[in-house]
Amino acid sequence: MKKALSLILAMLMMFSLVACGEKSDDGKTNDGNDANVVTDIDGVDWSQEEKFSLQLGHEQPDGHPYDMGAKKFAELVEEYSGGTVHVDVFGSSSLGGAAAMAEAIDMGTLDFASVFSIQLESFCSDIGVMTLPYCFSSWEHCFNACDGEFGEKLKASCLNTSNIRILDFWANGLAQVHSTTEIRTPDQMAGKKFRIQTGASYAALSDALGAVTTPMSLNEVYAALQLGAMDCQLQTIVNIDKQAFYEVAKYYTEINMCFNTNPFIMSNDTWNKLSANQQAAVVKASREACDYEREQLLASMETSMEKCVENGLQVITLSDEELQQWNDACTKVYENPNFEALMPLFEEAQTYKS
Repeated sequence: MKKALSLILAMLMMFSLVACGEKSDDGKTNDGNDANVVTDIDGVDWSQEEKFSLQLGHEQPDGHPYDMGAKKFAELVEEYSGGTVHVDVFGSSSLGGAAAMAEAIDMGTLDFASVFSIQLESFCSDIGVMTLPYCFSSWEHCFNACDGEFGEKLKASCLNTSNIRILDFWANGLAQVHSTTEIRTPDQMAGKKFRIQTGASYAALSDALGAVTTPMSLNEVYAALQLGAMDCQLQTIVNIDKQAFYEVAKYYTEINMCFNTNPFIMSNDTWNKLSANQQAAVVKASREACDYEREQLLASMETSMEKCVENGLQVITLSDEELQQWNDACTKVYENPNFEALMPLFEEAQTYKS
């Protein structure tokens, strides 16, 4: 496990992304991929730039990789913009849950946020491909796709259908089945109250498994598990640790279905207020903060697992035959006519396997 994580962490440092976009008369880029246009800002006279004080929201507490990535971005963008772009970070859902923050970004009332990709499905249906079961088979596969043309297409699609600009794709975590009773096979999900974040892809998965779909925001999960309002969820080990979910649900089944991402997003209204130099500073800071967040998330997976096990979490490792049952159960999701338009993107994502 440690060797595998070390290889992935080393791989992250090799990723770089440079894209090109058309420019308007004021020097600002305005096509769907321009969030990743990097320009040379060395030697800029920042004293001539307007100053901005902006806000960034996320759902997790201090010390979570999301929080670390957000604070790294705030630090870097202030440095790279010569102090003209200041960002205050608000964690622990203090600006609202992920869905509320995504809506605020779209409305232009929030500047930056990090939200689970499924929260963007209502603004851009193409994003739903990222949470289709087994879209990615490893973190390397996921990052190769997100940092390649596949990711650029999703960024352009989201900006075309909303006011949301995806800057980068942070790591969310490997979502496994976390439950109050032992679950080994997909047929054991039938009738279970299955908490999901609202989104078509997860709702279709819940239906395919015969579960009782129970949409719920993260800050409601602990009490719901404790009171029996939900039986299980797809959840990452880092979130189980940081939210202390291991106290109220003791089983963790490794189905390896969803290598999930948390897009780091920005209101296009805010983007358009910035000068071309400030936009370049945002892009540069975002890229570096993304790499940092991914490193922190992957490193935290191991320490979080150790802590959760110490606190009584029972990890259920499945046989190849049992894993295949989960894969087979997801066939209904792929065959769902609602996702027919996503399958070309799903197939494209498979080409990034190394």
